[in-house]
Amino acid sequence: MNTSRPFSERTLFHARPAATVRRLSLRAKVFVLFAGAALLMLVPALLLIADAVKREVYARATGQLSDALGELREDWATRDENLAQSAATLTVDPRVADAWGAENPAALQRRIRENVQKLDVIAVDTAGRRLAGRELDDETLRVLAADTERRGTWIVLAPGPRGRVPLRLASSPMERVTWSDSLMEADTVRLGTVAVGSQLTATGLSKDLQSTGTDVALIVGDSLLGVTLPDTSLVPEVRALKLRELRSGPQRVLLGGQPYLTTVSPLPTRGLAATVILFRPVTDELGIARAITQSLWGIGVAALLLALLLAAVVSRIVARPTQVLAEASVRLARGDYAAPLPRPSDDEIGQLAQAFGDMREAIFAREQRLRSAQAEMIHREKLAAMGRLVAQLSHEINNPIYNIQNCLEALERRGDPRDPNREFLTLAQEELLRMAGLTRRLLDQSRPLSDAVAPTDLNAVVRRVLTLAGAEMEARGVEVETALDPTLPRVTVHPEAIQQVLANLVYNAGDAMPGGGTLRVVTRVVDDAVEVIVEDTGTGIAEHDLPHIFEAFYTTKPGIAGIGLGLFVSEGIVRGHRGRLSVESTVGRGSRFTVRLPRETLDETLAEAPADAIGATAGLAG
Repeated sequence: MNTSRPFSERTLFHARPAATVRRLSLRAKVFVLFAGAALLMLVPALLLIADAVKREVYARATGQLSDALGELREDWATRDENLAQSAATLTVDPRVADAWGAENPAALQRRIRENVQKLDVIAVDTAGRRLAGRELDDETLRVLAADTERRGTWIVLAPGPRGRVPLRLASSPMERVTWSDSLMEADTVRLGTVAVGSQLTATGLSKDLQSTGTDVALIVGDSLLGVTLPDTSLVPEVRALKLRELRSGPQRVLLGGQPYLTTVSPLPTRGLAATVILFRPVTDELGIARAITQSLWGIGVAALLLALLLAAVVSRIVARPTQVLAEASVRLARGDYAAPLPRPSDDEIGQLAQAFGDMREAIFAREQRLRSAQAEMIHREKLAAMGRLVAQLSHEINNPIYNIQNCLEALERRGDPRDPNREFLTLAQEELLRMAGLTRRLLDQSRPLSDAVAPTDLNAVVRRVLTLAGAEMEARGVEVETALDPTLPRVTVHPEAIQQVLANLVYNAGDAMPGGGTLRVVTRVVDDAVEVIVEDTGTGIAEHDLPHIFEAFYTTKPGIAGIGLGLFVSEGIVRGHRGRLSVESTVGRGSRFTVRLPRETLDETLAEAPADAIGATAGLAG
């Protein structure tokens, strides 16, 4: 039995999966890139934000814990000073000293209470016997009796209703001064020590810390004597804390399953060592942080789902680059170079699109260069032809003018001086002289310029033009201002041609200000070019005239004062230097002409230009 399929069927069977794989692989690649980018951006960002929120919670709690510790130390120093002052007050009271010297405990107790209330006062003589106050052990009494330093406070244990309690005492030596009549000297006799203090409790230490939400544990010696935590069942866990580890700085601990930030600080005392542990709960803040984190994760999941959906949509349309490329090819054949191309990628379609785009740009650039070269060639041919035509016409017109002038002079000599028509003869001679001057000027300007292109200082050219035009500007009442850049680089140009362009612009500006005004000439460097700006405050150019001012024989000047070639020729000269001549004008406010020349050397470009074209047209006034 032959189970083989026909060739065409087998080809389709194998071709379809292959085509499907090729098609789906590109989509899958886009989908994976989108999904991977979304995961790489969102997940680390969410983790970092969650960690930052948690660290901010602990940083805030650490700051509050540090503030609480500072307040505790400040309050401790203040109470030390108050207790010491109370003890010193008793030692300077003569009635207390008299009762002490009379060994009258009742009177001593009464005198003490008159000076100090709501505080424990312990009076001890030099032998260590208690005269008044709480009962203390003999060793503590002997230590108090021997104290003469008047500094700091003592922590001692005294009997209480529920065992021994810590007392915080400030001591001061009790002395009595006696005078010797025979020797006239004072004799100081030490009677003992007065200690003033109060019971030391964790609750008392935490009263000033309620605003910070900080709890306190008090340790005297090796015993935990008090905790202000709201849950008394946490006392065993507090006892189990290792103080040595907590002394290195704020630490995170768990008490009853709740997070706390804690720190340890010894109290500055004498006698028994006293240590305080501060507890700052962070449960509420961490709860808020968890809520923020959960919200962020929710937003992140939503953003991730949206990114995956967007990836699916993009992966579905990724097969369209071939269609876009085909459409761009059709539009290119019609001369449209702006057709959009597929987005660049590393696959075969992306490489093909890149190659097509490079080819299209090369064709467009080549066509632009060809058009520019053709336009430049046509313009140069026009200038050359115009130069030859001007030279020929000037030469041909000049001879008849001189012949007519000779005839008019002969008529003037032979005519009757009293003839009233001689006035018209004089007018005709003057007009012929003007025409002769015009043709002579055209002949002079039609001759090729002698100098070649050379590196030229445009500032010097501007100064020369302004010097030549200075008398005329002054006669017109025009004030000349300059702003020449001293760092202006030299530009390779045809000096006489550029001078004639600037002269033409300066004289045109003077013509635009018949009643006087301000002429401003500026040179500057802009990017890779050098600019010369000629600006006037004259009558300006009408909006309908602006598009035509660079056309040949277009002029707004009456009579033969303007033949319409000046700006046309000037624009051609500047363009021949691969530059640009532009104008901005407002009627009634003035005009601004800008000559922009490239900074690169243009020797070859100008050398290729027809000499008769530049020579015949340079300097024609418009």
